[in-house]
Amino acid sequence: MKLTDYLKSKYSTTSIRSYENMIRRFRLSLGELADEAGYHDVLDYIGQLRGQGLHPKSLRNNLFAVKIYFDYLVETGKRNDHPCKYLNLKDQVNRQIAVESLYSREVLEELYEHYQARKAENQRRDKIIISLLIYQALTVLEISQIRVEDVKLEAGTVYIRENVKNRGRTLDLKPKQILLMHSYLKEDWKRYWRKRPPRKRFDYFILSENGVQIWKSGINRMINRGREKGDRITPMKIRQSVIANLLKEGHDLRVVQVFAGHRRTASTEAYKQTGLEELKAAIEKLHPYQR
Repeated sequence: MKLTDYLKSKYSTTSIRSYENMIRRFRLSLGELADEAGYHDVLDYIGQLRGQGLHPKSLRNNLFAVKIYFDYLVETGKRNDHPCKYLNLKDQVNRQIAVESLYSREVLEELYEHYQARKAENQRRDKIIISLLIYQALTVLEISQIRVEDVKLEAGTVYIRENVKNRGRTLDLKPKQILLMHSYLKEDWKRYWRKRPPRKRFDYFILSENGVQIWKSGINRMINRGREKGDRITPMKIRQSVIANLLKEGHDLRVVQVFAGHRRTASTEAYKQTGLEELKAAIEKLHPYQR
């Protein structure tokens, strides 16, 4: 099995190119010794990257890619051991979320209620995308990976597939989402599907106007069409806002963690807003000198 085939069997299309580039960098650095590298060889390689000034998050991503490479070598029988399986870096990554700058529930609801698609024929599809952002706090990757079979309208749920960053989970849909999705599947989805490339079969729930899987850039353009540069909204900030609002409203941390698909509790805790942060936000908003 080739490395590319191995990656395709385990990771999303958007991740494969990144992992291939990082693995290629590792192999070029170690040359012929790459496949036989040991624990200290991997440490030395990470040290080289650190010396180049890579961000701690980039260092962790590179280590993760190297681990994937050795997983591949072990699975294909090219070596019997994994030299860095339990290696973890201690480089500190700033995971603090600037919760005071996030969107309120009212702002998000207004985005949904007043959204108008550029083309009327795309209105239902686009509002479904926005609803999945503001009610289920999905990432654009998660939205793009939903398949028709994952949407259970009778049960009122949608299944979110696991990816590299988040766990898979089943989330409840709101009544207005169920009605919207029912109309979309009945009246719009097949229209998109018929425009797919010849001999290609796509069963993704959200399709582009060309009948193929919709991706991040398309969603970003969609929600920001007609907005000034300084007023643009990012899907990730919407997700962060939804999670922060749930915690602020008193929802249990573990419940929110499962809802968001976070693998670690610490990822969810980063969205907690302390009383001091709330006070700071209020002062910045009401202080006479800020008017």
